[in-house]
Amino acid sequence: MYCPKCGIKNDDNAFRCVKCGIIIQQIPSIPLKKDNTSTILLIVIGVVFGLMIVISIIGILAAIAIPQFAAYRTRAYNAQACTELQKACAAAGSFFKGHPDQIITLDNLKETGVIMSPDIELFIEDGTKENLKVRAKHEKGNKIYITDQNCNIQQINP
Repeated sequence: MYCPKCGIKNDDNAFRCVKCGIIIQQIPSIPLKKDNTSTILLIVIGVVFGLMIVISIIGILAAIAIPQFAAYRTRAYNAQACTELQKACAAAGSFFKGHPDQIITLDNLKETGVIMSPDIELFIEDGTKENLKVRAKHEKGNKIYITDQNCNIQQINP
């Protein structure tokens, strides 16, 4: 590179002329670092907003699912009470085949092989063969079932 003032040849990478000392080439400016604060702030806001949306969706799903699950469990408890009552009525029928003139008790039902769940409240209202009435309710259920001597099960309102 030649000096524009004195015309002497200088090195191509020289900053000043070796003879006259004037600046023959500018030092390239070093670019300043970018400020990433706004980018980081936008990322953080996006993540927080995304989390709020996910939490809201989970809350909505829970608000729908939890009551449905509770109703499902109650129906299952009621069905279990109805099933226990059917088993007790069938066992009472087999008991009366061998003992037609006796009154059946819960102990007689256990002797015929009925295994009663501890959660089911089973009560014999009338233990005679002609007027048999057995009642059942699950302690966590919301319905009471009653059966007659023909094992016809009806729901009664508590």
